[in-house]
Amino acid sequence: MVISSVFSVIIKRRKYISQYFRIRKALQHFPGPKPHWLFGNIFQLGKPNENRIKLIHNHVKKYDKCYTYWFGIFPVLICSHRGAAKSIIKASVPKESWIGNWMRPWLGHGLILASGKRWARNRKLLTSVFHFHNLKSYLKVYNECANVLVNKWRQYADMPHSFDEHPDIKMLSFDIILQCVFSVKTDCQINKTHHPYLTAVQQLTRLVIDRVLTLHHYIDWIYLISTKGKRYYDLCDAVHSFADQIIQKRVENLRSHKDNKMTDQQKHKRIDFIDILLTARDETGQGLKLREIRDEAHTFMFAGYDTTASALGWTLYCLAKYGEHQTKVREEIDVIFKDKDDVEWDDLSSLTYTTMCIKEAMRLYTTVPSVERKLNRDMTIDNKFVPAGTTVRIYLHALCNREDTWENPTEFVPQRFNTENSKLRDPYDYMPFSAGHRNCIGKHFALNEMKVAVSKILHHYELEIDHQRLAKRYHAIVSQPENGLWIKIKNRQRIH
Repeated sequence: MVISSVFSVIIKRRKYISQYFRIRKALQHFPGPKPHWLFGNIFQLGKPNENRIKLIHNHVKKYDKCYTYWFGIFPVLICSHRGAAKSIIKASVPKESWIGNWMRPWLGHGLILASGKRWARNRKLLTSVFHFHNLKSYLKVYNECANVLVNKWRQYADMPHSFDEHPDIKMLSFDIILQCVFSVKTDCQINKTHHPYLTAVQQLTRLVIDRVLTLHHYIDWIYLISTKGKRYYDLCDAVHSFADQIIQKRVENLRSHKDNKMTDQQKHKRIDFIDILLTARDETGQGLKLREIRDEAHTFMFAGYDTTASALGWTLYCLAKYGEHQTKVREEIDVIFKDKDDVEWDDLSSLTYTTMCIKEAMRLYTTVPSVERKLNRDMTIDNKFVPAGTTVRIYLHALCNREDTWENPTEFVPQRFNTENSKLRDPYDYMPFSAGHRNCIGKHFALNEMKVAVSKILHHYELEIDHQRLAKRYHAIVSQPENGLWIKIKNRQRIH
């Protein structure tokens, strides 16, 4: 038996090594910056700050559609053109990557990391979470949480100095999503001592980014025995415990409902993400296992919290920077606030210019700068052979800022997203929520949240940037400001 096991390992290793050299040979036919024999292009690329972003855009100009980066001795095919991106996304290539595998102890087999039949079944079951009826019910949470932020910002109004809006926007996003997923209310926007779940999520994200930037931590056994690796797995246990307790309590509530033993508080509770998943059934009548529900809850928290905060933060920064567009948005929102204080469901569709500004901010400061796929079959990309097993990285930020696609791509021009221009555009030139059947399932949730927040903030305040502290981009898993988003605010002269 031992001999058989050893032989099996050898066969697998030989297969892996053979595949590696096949990929290596194929990707040498693509152009790219000259790699170091051992470290590849890692040190050339450096940290994902403004310097790397500029370097990548220079590579797009030099190598055009597809080129190769070497991360150590491992080649990755980089795609920065809609044609290549379209062929990969339409081929339903799995979302497998090193980063994805590293995040599996945390996110399990949630939608981001799932594939095959598991993904198809769970995607179908999760669609009900984002049905318009449920999206409509979340609006109350958006308004209430935005009100907390508006009140908090009164301390900054009409002050001569600027403040960093980014931490407050992150807390707003977390407050909203924690209530919509778990129905857990906190004072995280006010209390400087953060909720332990938020602290854990932030630290887990930071540890994943640190691992990307630490070459020897790519080796699993080294990471497992490292201080950061041990901390990562401890935090995974902590977030799992938090979610498990809530899910188990909700299961007991469902049993009480069946036995007609519900309390008045339970009867009037708003339906949340967990409730919907506990009652969802597929065509065979089977529901999700509790472990699957936990995975999807963690996935939605990870995918929805930081990304929405990033998009909203950059949108407000753009509106602060470009006053003429801020004025147009304010004129639009003043109409809906003429005789009420909250944004209602029917108002969302009337916020056309606000939506255009949000989309343009997400183009200029692409929320998720890149996505990775691992080919599950041989393909032809940019008229060249690419074998199965190849890791492909699609640079969404490069797609959104190509000079041959976007006129004056570095300028903030919301009119790019009016109805006429949107119809003329190839959808694969702009993919802030990805594209194809694996696009972001929560995009309408995020857009609605941002519309409400922008409306509430601009209804009460005028924004301007601090020209002494201009924002610098940092492309980690999600686009972040490296040095904050510093703005000044003034109370509106006239508020209905």
